[in-house]
Amino acid sequence: MPEGADATTELSREHAEIERLVLRIATLEPCLERALLVRDATSRFLTHAKAEEQFLLPAFRRYLPGGEREAVEQERHVHDIRATVEGIEHGDDDEFNALVNGFVLDAQRHIERQDTVLLPALLDAAGREEVNHIGRQVRHALLTEREGDR
Repeated sequence: MPEGADATTELSREHAEIERLVLRIATLEPCLERALLVRDATSRFLTHAKAEEQFLLPAFRRYLPGGEREAVEQERHVHDIRATVEGIEHGDDDEFNALVNGFVLDAQRHIERQDTVLLPALLDAAGREEVNHIGRQVRHALLTEREGDR
């Protein structure tokens, strides 16, 4: 994320990258490339979700009308996606395609809701300075997590 970019910019960029991966997964038949993309997309999504839980969801609670309800819904949704990812990683081959398709749809729903509703509302409610602060926190968390994965 460019220095000074805000949380909406950072998360939208992350969402675009995850969506690019899941759209590619959706176009492929089962093959090695698809399996590798699934691994990359699920790993990236889980890292992304962890940063959101640390910094974005508390901001939803603090600034958005109905933010507590929205944060709980986001947590539930991410929990469901984590369960799907766990199934992908440890399930049998018969379940793999159905689980991958579920992950693709859930990731797309998550991205659409945040990009079109929640992030613009956060920017309006919290103001540019606070959203920039959240963006720096998200960027740091993502970079730290990715460096740990190497």
